[in-house]
Amino acid sequence: MTLVFMFPGQNSRYPGMLEKLTGLHRVNRHVLDWASHILNRNLYEQYRVDNPDAYATNRDVQVSVFLANHMFLQVLEASGVNAALSLGLSLGEWNHLVHIRALTFEDALRAVEQRGMLYDQGPRGCMASVFPIELEELDDVVARARSAGLVEVVNLNTPRQYVIAGEHDAVKEALRLLEAEYFAQAVMIDHQLPMHSSMFEPVCRAFRGYLEGLEFRRPGRPYVPNRLGELINDPDRETFIELLSTHVCNRTFWRKSIDRIAELHPDAFFLEVGPKKVLHNMLDRKWRRNEKLFVDSGDVPLEHLSTVIESLRLHAFRTN
Repeated sequence: MTLVFMFPGQNSRYPGMLEKLTGLHRVNRHVLDWASHILNRNLYEQYRVDNPDAYATNRDVQVSVFLANHMFLQVLEASGVNAALSLGLSLGEWNHLVHIRALTFEDALRAVEQRGMLYDQGPRGCMASVFPIELEELDDVVARARSAGLVEVVNLNTPRQYVIAGEHDAVKEALRLLEAEYFAQAVMIDHQLPMHSSMFEPVCRAFRGYLEGLEFRRPGRPYVPNRLGELINDPDRETFIELLSTHVCNRTFWRKSIDRIAELHPDAFFLEVGPKKVLHNMLDRKWRRNEKLFVDSGDVPLEHLSTVIESLRLHAFRTN
């Protein structure tokens, strides 16, 4: 079997997440100590469970989820669990870059903080997850909702689950039409930022300038960018800069990414490496019948993670 790590995006978070993880394994305390030093901030204080402003800015949201994903990765690898492949949804792509060794942890962390700061300065709007619906039906609804302003389909996550983003009035009009005509369910996932939409073009341009200063390396594993949903075996520096910058203001193709990995590796075993189990739940058996697990159980993290690690050790994984 081929183990594939899936790193979730910024909506996979909850209060006290990092506090819990630093108590899960000694390596995680080192991660948070080092991250505090790199960013010159007391991240223990920032992410205390009783801090009402822990996630007040997008910068803090992105940094926290990136660190949580990385902590789970460190615990798995310290326990001898390694993956041949990985991919990440939106923010999770930065954990993917670290895993494939295209960037150092330090450079990726600084980039994630800069990304979040630029998002905080970006145009206002909103995002909503919509399901179940076919893409052709959703495209029609979105086209009609544009009478109220800009709205776009920005994340193609599963065969029946998508994310739309844009101006508040236009997104609300799309949700009204979806409920009235298709009885589709909608969950508002961000009330302020129209991420991955063309409204974020100024953020895309600003972030590209930052990316130009990063030292990208030849990765040791395939790169699976959100922008393409394809495996790239030997990306160069220009490819990373182009795909990571345009990622900010263009569609992401999570479904296509998963499908491509499963086509190349029919025995793929998908493991969500991060808080909650959003990606694990997306991967329902009506879509893909591959085996899957998640690492974060919430209430009994150590017991659950130990069981997951033991289960993974029983499988014969190809790691290169």
